[in-house]
Amino acid sequence: MNWKKIELKTPGPELPKIFNNNFIATKQYLDIFYDGSLGILIVPLETTGRVKSARGEFVTAIVDNLIVKKQFTNLLVNVTTADSDYYNTYIGVVENYRVADPSSFENQAFKYIDVNKPYYKIANDVSIAFLSNNLGQQIQLLFDTSTASDSFNILMDPSINGSYTTISIAAADASITWMTLIATEFDASWGTTWTIKQYGGNYNIN
Repeated sequence: MNWKKIELKTPGPELPKIFNNNFIATKQYLDIFYDGSLGILIVPLETTGRVKSARGEFVTAIVDNLIVKKQFTNLLVNVTTADSDYYNTYIGVVENYRVADPSSFENQAFKYIDVNKPYYKIANDVSIAFLSNNLGQQIQLLFDTSTASDSFNILMDPSINGSYTTISIAAADASITWMTLIATEFDASWGTTWTIKQYGGNYNIN
């Protein structure tokens, strides 16, 4: 605030004007990044380009050679696409299994899932294999414990010559276990190799 106009001999009637002007200036400053009517933090952008006076969801944007590192943020709710996917996965078990193709490399002991989502909630009635030709692809696994009585088995390294690696999560541990897998290798002659990137709980390597 600018208090320079207040002096020792400033007349009393002048003080409300000085205070009011200062608070107006403060509100104008707050309006740059806070919308009180919506209760959100905003980043208004004005450019001379094709987007005029835009408000958007920006983590990092380059606008007229200025790097803006702000984000449209609701103060009370944090809902993202990933959260929605997580919720949908949490309430529904995967149903798009397919039987291994006997004419290809696919292992007949597993049912396959072609990866196209970030989260998968799986049951333990079948052994699962994931396929993705995108190196660096990540998926997070949840385990359906509603009818779990046996271990959850997941193909990790399909390898060759009938030798392969799996991980198993015991039914008793499934309720406290989660993990994120990342695709580290793909070969058209045997499939996708996965590595555990993050996990909580317990698992065994077979």
